[in-house]
Amino acid sequence: MRTNQFILLIGIFSMLFATNLHAWAQGTRVVEGYVISATDKGPLLGVSVHATGTAVATKTNEQGYFSLQLTLPSVLRFSYLGYTTEELEVKEVGNPLRILLEETFANLDEAVVVGYGAVKRSSLTAAVTKVENKGLDEIPTARPEVALQGKLAGVNISQTRNAPGSAPIIRIRGAGSISAGNDPLIVVDGFPGASFSNINMNDVASIEVLKDASSAAIYGSRAAGGVVIVTTKSGKQGKPVLSVNAFGGFSKAKLHNDWLNVNEYYDAITKYQNREYAWIGGDTSIPVWGDSNRPAGYQVSPAVLNGTDVNWQDAVMETAPFQNYDLAVNGGNDNVNYYISGIVRDQQGTLRNTWYRTYGARASLNIKVNERVDLGLMLNPNYATSRIAPNNMIDYAKYPPFVAIQNPNGTYPTARSYWGAAVTSQANPMAILEGTNYRANTLNTIGNFYASVKLAEGLLIKSTIGTNMAYNITDRFQASWASSSSTSSGSAIDSRTISLINENTINYQKTFGADHDFGALGGASYQHNFSRSMTTLAVNGSFNNDIIQTLNNATINPVGTNTLKSEWGLVSYFGRVNYGFKNKYLFTASIRTDGSSRFGPDRKWGWFPSASAAWRISGERFMENLTVLSDLKLRASFGTTGNMNIGDFAYLGTIGGGIYTVNDQITNWQAQSTYGNSRLGWEKTRELDFGVDVSLFNNRVTINADYYRKRTDGLLYAVSIPGITGFTSSLSNVGEVENKGFEIELSTKNLVGDFKWETSFNVAANRNKVLSLGGVKERITTDGYGMSWLLRVGEPMFSYYGYKQIGVIQSQEQLSSSPVMAGSKLGNPIYEDINQDGLINQQDRAVLGNFMPKATFGMTNSFAYRNFDLSFTIQASIGAKMYNFENQFYQGSVLGAMRKSLIANQWWSADDAGDGLHPAVSLSQLSFNANSDYYIEDASFLAVRNINVGYNFPVSISRKIGANKLRLFASINNAIFLTKGEFHGYNPEGYTAGEIAGIDSKPGYNIGSEPINRVYTFGVNLGF
Repeated sequence: MRTNQFILLIGIFSMLFATNLHAWAQGTRVVEGYVISATDKGPLLGVSVHATGTAVATKTNEQGYFSLQLTLPSVLRFSYLGYTTEELEVKEVGNPLRILLEETFANLDEAVVVGYGAVKRSSLTAAVTKVENKGLDEIPTARPEVALQGKLAGVNISQTRNAPGSAPIIRIRGAGSISAGNDPLIVVDGFPGASFSNINMNDVASIEVLKDASSAAIYGSRAAGGVVIVTTKSGKQGKPVLSVNAFGGFSKAKLHNDWLNVNEYYDAITKYQNREYAWIGGDTSIPVWGDSNRPAGYQVSPAVLNGTDVNWQDAVMETAPFQNYDLAVNGGNDNVNYYISGIVRDQQGTLRNTWYRTYGARASLNIKVNERVDLGLMLNPNYATSRIAPNNMIDYAKYPPFVAIQNPNGTYPTARSYWGAAVTSQANPMAILEGTNYRANTLNTIGNFYASVKLAEGLLIKSTIGTNMAYNITDRFQASWASSSSTSSGSAIDSRTISLINENTINYQKTFGADHDFGALGGASYQHNFSRSMTTLAVNGSFNNDIIQTLNNATINPVGTNTLKSEWGLVSYFGRVNYGFKNKYLFTASIRTDGSSRFGPDRKWGWFPSASAAWRISGERFMENLTVLSDLKLRASFGTTGNMNIGDFAYLGTIGGGIYTVNDQITNWQAQSTYGNSRLGWEKTRELDFGVDVSLFNNRVTINADYYRKRTDGLLYAVSIPGITGFTSSLSNVGEVENKGFEIELSTKNLVGDFKWETSFNVAANRNKVLSLGGVKERITTDGYGMSWLLRVGEPMFSYYGYKQIGVIQSQEQLSSSPVMAGSKLGNPIYEDINQDGLINQQDRAVLGNFMPKATFGMTNSFAYRNFDLSFTIQASIGAKMYNFENQFYQGSVLGAMRKSLIANQWWSADDAGDGLHPAVSLSQLSFNANSDYYIEDASFLAVRNINVGYNFPVSISRKIGANKLRLFASINNAIFLTKGEFHGYNPEGYTAGEIAGIDSKPGYNIGSEPINRVYTFGVNLGF
């Protein structure tokens, strides 16, 4: 806390001191102004402002502002790559100048936001990608990052779950950590540690992604997963402008269409039961029903044929409407500008009784107190409420088709009320969805205040104080009639997190003559995070009735009830220098040191340096005659970033507790639950990047290409320790993982004029490999059903590890002559004998692929003709594998629903042996199927992510309704989604076991992800 107070006092003292400085130079006057784009009225960073005939020159900052001390009259020359050059004679000082520059073609010198500042694109020395909000706010998504799919090279955004409001997974240049997380740091308007859940895409001006360690190192300990910087819109000079963005539509799930009807199901389930009975030596000629000589567990009830014919997938899914309303007003003058917005969004889920609603507001105010002092305030509250499905999709779709949705008396029948104990005991799917009230409510508020003071020409200090407060309430109640155990249950979780941050920076920018551009940044930061949560659990079956669903209607379970408190702190110091000579030779270096409370006293501080350089070859004289070449720049960078995303106080031997009973009395106990490690330190990622930026044909074609190699060492994960300590593992820094690959981005202006056509294309490939595991060669995690996930030196992280199926046992001769797994019988798989020893055992397991794509592609085409516009985005992912274990539940297991494509060609008997490639599948045979590549499927896909068409009405028409702008648009999301023929899942990105989150992770495991939705949207944009 003392450190924070010291930093804050320095910032306040410096600002008070600076306000008394007098900057007038004898015989000169201060001329100031703003340079903006004539196209979108946005500020232009890095415009060269030169007083002709003198050595006086400067460049505009990120607000487009410049200030010069001149002897009047003077002629100012404004030059900017990609824009027309303008000259203006200044005879006297008045209001700030307002200079508009016309854009030519592609703008190489647009402002690109980086950590704690902005630079011109042509001056970038690192791998940074920028996406401007051009129509992204018209893509109907509850999460703004989904609108970025396919638009950023090296940034893989995958929608693993399709529940309303669910967050996608973002991976920048692969995953490098086992236990400390691989998510990027999200920075919103300078606030680090924010979330996309708080962001309304209509408020977003641009999104920059810092992909390499050189650009991200300024954020140090939290940047190993990359950095995403979101810049929101601010007010512009002029009268108030009101904009309205309203759209609505509906979603339809992409479903399977090969379910067996009730008659087909009866035939298939009869074969299934006969096969099971034959395997235990039973006589399959005995009738399947009504004969006591056949055990009940191998019979088939005629109620199957007498029941209804229900497709449960279709029964629980529905067309889901949604609506979205955004309003924003902005304006200002020379001294004050403001931006205020609000959003209301209501999204129904395609799975019945699920929805997501959000209500948000954002207000920003910027005040120019005088020529030296600026103040700003931003406030962004957001409230979200949702109803969540209690089960995975598989629990609804697999239910037997002979069970009615609802009885005439309003109750819900179960499968066992038709058949008996042989069939699944699960409750009716509609009962689960109707009788489970699972709600989540979140109130999140980000606030930010800053003050900046111009100490001298080009010298600026800035102090920022921000907070992020999140309150979460989750309530769950399940009625007895919605439960498989016929008992009611309930829980309540309340949590809150408060994060405070103070950052102080001093920034110096100076152009010496016309050739030397110099910049320096210094700063200090302090962040404190406090969290508290309370979990209350009811004793199952203790609710007095199903009407009152709060826990005061039940008995509290002391075992599942607890409160938790935790906190962490981070103190940081950082600096950066930039130098450019003639805008040809560019150099940037930065360093940051972080001290975190999460690490041991011996290794609490971490250092994160970086350096990058670029050579703009196109600026050399020997390139002057290459008129086809507009710009050519070579880049190289190296940097170090860190990862501190482990539990609070993880270096300590923490205390855990529980409850036990002594003499019928409940007693609490407490004891050490983890083994401490005072040497626990930072997980660090070191990255080398080489890049080239090319612009051709007067900037109509731009190419950006990068090759990178990054290595993460000192991995934070639990390693085995001697049992004599009383523990089995301890969190340590061991191991190393490598990611390397390439990225290419291509942008073209194919046609200009009345008919415009622009294309942006990107491709990226990444290879992941484990280099070290701290002295062991491999770590294996095995699922309860049999599949294993492997960490092995030389292989990608968490590769699938099991047997390779090469056939099916068709005869007793084949069974006795082939190497088979112990206990195999007819219909079981034949596996490859990897070590050629004539046996099938664990030594024959092999790497079967992994969940990470080998390559990703994206392409966006935009067309415009007069007032019409059309755009579409295509995305592709190649080479990822999915362990699609949900298939097993659609092949007859628990006597549930079946899909034709999954039971066709299967082995049923010696007389019905299938195609020799598909073995017999049942719960009794899991040990022969689940641990092999039988359920591993190619998850490659090609998707048309979005098609958007719009029409801008002429002003003469829009003014008839009092508007300056009137635009109608329509769009389709996921219009086309193509997968390989062997893929049988709902979503090739749909994983239910999560991503990498510890040594026991099972990434790529799917056992019931939701279907992909095709979304139809109609909307209107209005401006007043």
